Amino acid sequence: MSRVLFHSLTIPPDQVSTGILVADIAAKFHNKGTSIEVLASTPQYRFDSKEFSAEEMTKVKRNIYTSNYKGVKITHLYASKRSFNRITRLFQWISYHIKSITYLTKNRKNFDTIYIFSYPPTMNLIAIYSKKILKKKTVYSVWELYPEIASKLNELNSNLLLNLFKRIDNFCLRIIDNVVVNSEELKDYLVSRRNIEENKVNVIYHFSNEPEIPKPSIINKEIMYAGNLGTPQNLESFINIFSENTNKFNLTIYGSGSQYERISNMNSNNIKVNSFVDRKKLVELTKDIPYALVSLSPKLTVEGFPGKTFDYLKMNKILIGYSNPESGLAKFIEKYELGVNISPNVDNINEKFDQLQDKLFIDRVYKNITKVNNQLANINIIADRYLGLI
Repeated sequence: MSRVLFHSLTIPPDQVSTGILVADIAAKFHNKGTSIEVLASTPQYRFDSKEFSAEEMTKVKRNIYTSNYKGVKITHLYASKRSFNRITRLFQWISYHIKSITYLTKNRKNFDTIYIFSYPPTMNLIAIYSKKILKKKTVYSVWELYPEIASKLNELNSNLLLNLFKRIDNFCLRIIDNVVVNSEELKDYLVSRRNIEENKVNVIYHFSNEPEIPKPSIINKEIMYAGNLGTPQNLESFINIFSENTNKFNLTIYGSGSQYERISNMNSNNIKVNSFVDRKKLVELTKDIPYALVSLSPKLTVEGFPGKTFDYLKMNKILIGYSNPESGLAKFIEKYELGVNISPNVDNINEKFDQLQDKLFIDRVYKNITKVNNQLANINIIADRYLGLI
């Protein structure tokens, strides 16, 4: 039997969608009889080091805690609260990687296969270490292409550093055993633009393993957004055009991030900005809202795919994409007819909002949401595809 280690940055009890996704896949591995453990950090978003024990985390030695998620043992390496300062955040990643490498080296005889999940983008260094130094079968799940994102969003203005990072990233993708991406568009990009072998790139969508929430009984003009408020989300741009629409929709935001203060200052009669709430409370607060916004900078196409998309679908929300029409997000919404996508560069928001009020369109969307939840973004199907990579 293969002994598997999942390596992620975030994991429950942090309420981060990607961390929960990793934990739920690991739980399915465990249920299918696979020997599986998880290595992650201590909570960085719901942070209070004095209350780790209250989160059912047990301190086993200095800077190392353990917990259990649905039968899976999780080892947590201590991490400080997530910083939104780029330089500070980079040093947080470096600190975490040093602790990770130390742990992986000491425990290298305890696992045969390691699945590495890509946030932060520097996890490619861990993938290289796993494959070249530890000689382990390595599966790298790439959920965003950071060199391209950093370049397009002007987050890193050094061509030297960008080229160096891309070389490291390409080296990683070429030497490891399997690459997992979350859209067909990203796979095509890696094959055609990064020259990665097509047969090693696997498309596995995100999902949400949360219970499905009943759809609202009344279709009103309420829209919700929940999640990160950062530069890639481009939410400020959406708010600007939303404020000018004539359809009298209301937008309620729940989130945190580097742009939170700027966006919170955009409160108005039809825009309400709230701080982050956990999913249980979010479900209660938004149960009567039929629409959910997924926003992405128009500069991004294949480089990122918001994981919250699938959580919205489990909440039976009709999707409003605000993204480049060539993005994986826009193509996903349109391919499965799960709502509408509004292009940030096209003045058609009122036309799209009119479509969202069409009863026949709404009925089709709800049928498609059920189909995607049951047949495409199903935890059992997703876990089997990850398990098939061993």
